[in-house]
Amino acid sequence: MKAEAMSLTFLGNEGHVKIPFFQRGYVWNRDNWEDILSDLLDFEKSHFLGSLILKQLEKQTGKPKEVLVIDGQQRLTTLSVLIRALYNGFDFETQQNCIVSLRNYLFYKKNQTDKEFYVKISHSKIDKRYFQKIIKDEVSEEEYDAIVVDIPGVRTQKSSNQILQCYKYFFETLKQLDEDLRLELFNRLLDQENKILVIIDLSEKEDEQSIFDTINSAGVRLSSADIVKNALFQKALDLFDKQEDVETLYQENWEDVFSKDEDAINFWDTPRTTGRLMRDNIEILLHSISVIKGFFDPDKNTLSDLSTLYKDYIKQINKSDLELFLKEISKYAKLFREKILVFNNSSLFNYQDNHSRLFHILSLCEISTFHPYILSLFYKYDNDPQRLELELKKVESLIIRRMITKSETKSYNKMCKEFINNNSAIDKKIAELDNSSISNGISFISNKNATILLFWIELYRRDKDNKQSVKELKYNYSLEHLMPQKWEEFWNNIPIRNIENVEITDREVAKKERLSKIYSIGNMTLLNSSLNTSLRNYEFSRKIEGEGRKKGIRHYADLGITKFDILDQYDNGDKIWDEQKINNRTSTLFTDILTIW
Repeated sequence: MKAEAMSLTFLGNEGHVKIPFFQRGYVWNRDNWEDILSDLLDFEKSHFLGSLILKQLEKQTGKPKEVLVIDGQQRLTTLSVLIRALYNGFDFETQQNCIVSLRNYLFYKKNQTDKEFYVKISHSKIDKRYFQKIIKDEVSEEEYDAIVVDIPGVRTQKSSNQILQCYKYFFETLKQLDEDLRLELFNRLLDQENKILVIIDLSEKEDEQSIFDTINSAGVRLSSADIVKNALFQKALDLFDKQEDVETLYQENWEDVFSKDEDAINFWDTPRTTGRLMRDNIEILLHSISVIKGFFDPDKNTLSDLSTLYKDYIKQINKSDLELFLKEISKYAKLFREKILVFNNSSLFNYQDNHSRLFHILSLCEISTFHPYILSLFYKYDNDPQRLELELKKVESLIIRRMITKSETKSYNKMCKEFINNNSAIDKKIAELDNSSISNGISFISNKNATILLFWIELYRRDKDNKQSVKELKYNYSLEHLMPQKWEEFWNNIPIRNIENVEITDREVAKKERLSKIYSIGNMTLLNSSLNTSLRNYEFSRKIEGEGRKKGIRHYADLGITKFDILDQYDNGDKIWDEQKINNRTSTLFTDILTIW
């Protein structure tokens, strides 16, 4: 390995500069462009723009010299685009004076007699087309006008490529500067004495992956997914005789899955909440696969270990195992994108959609620990939908039962690992939570958990009731305690009775009994809007009907769990809501809960 401070003119000594096909695309943004341009325009100071790691390839007779860019493609791409933008902004005479420099550093010839100039830097597949267009000055006016960059006064439309945005940013920003200043910047960039980079040259036999992993480059840091991808395909290059075979593996099992189009790129880059963290979909996927394969132990490892554990695993596998692993990643990714659901406020739910119900409950409970196990089920039973539904229903049942019984969640990592190794282990965990513990759990339940249960009980009842034509609902209801938490002012005249329907005369015992029933699920319902604060504490009749402009429960009772459970009885003359009514309704809801879960 040789490291040396150099100017950008080192490009003049290189032939074909290749960026490996499996490296990430160009991701620098306006912040990076502004930083590098403002730094370079400060002519009073020296500059250091970071390092490039290059690997010299063996020279083949009759072909130009080739070098691989192992690290630093973001920086190298940006500086090349900057040179082109500077040149394109010059007048004709200045361009003629600079044309030799432009060709020497941005282009190469395949041999001495070749009259055609080729773009020196061969970019990755994702960005090659646009980079070539810019360097060869083939971006049409229509394409240029369509590029979006957040520049004041420049009206733009949508653009999908970051390299095009980089070019437009530089061109529009530079044209606001004096031409002498721009020419000085151009000449400084291509001044042999202006050593703005450290070039790390590796020989053919040196391990670029180990060097690559030890250098923290400026700009956008590598993600776990980048490191895993690089390790996978660097290993493939070591194991396969032909690079073409590796490129086919890459295209079929990575590019077509993770970066085939903008939709794919956006999906895998999109973060979602997992517990207390926000993680990209691709990291969640890779974490899930590592748990399924068994080289990530949730009891011992953390997410910061993910890329290292992948590299250790990849080092040990042979050619056939690597091919199989890549195909597994591809299939897991397709299943993840199709099956692991996320929701927003406009999402509609119905009882028959078992997948939505499971993931909605997991999301509301903020549980992502079981994603690896669920993904393994989708993979294992991909061709057995009935068995898949059965196993997913068990996961849902376990989550709901543990939620109701307030069981701790710390053991979920251990359970996930256990279930992956043995599907039947989940049956034992479910059986540990018997019906009496469920009954006790719903007799004192949090608002959040009661809302989840009541919402899905409502959908369950709608599914069974042909009279209710609307089978889909949004999750946007407010929980209401029928007997208010602050009951003493308006509910004192309602006798407090025990479970045998006998009035309790001891005042303190009576108060404890009432408070316990207030937080039972039978005393809770869902409304399409919250009641007025003062109305919440009124006696039952005023709470139902409202008062003046304050609308009561009747006005907000869209759901059957309110209309049929509460209003129908009230309208039939049952104007009293007390502990006995709460017990009866809790018992009915308990039956529904056991039926569903």
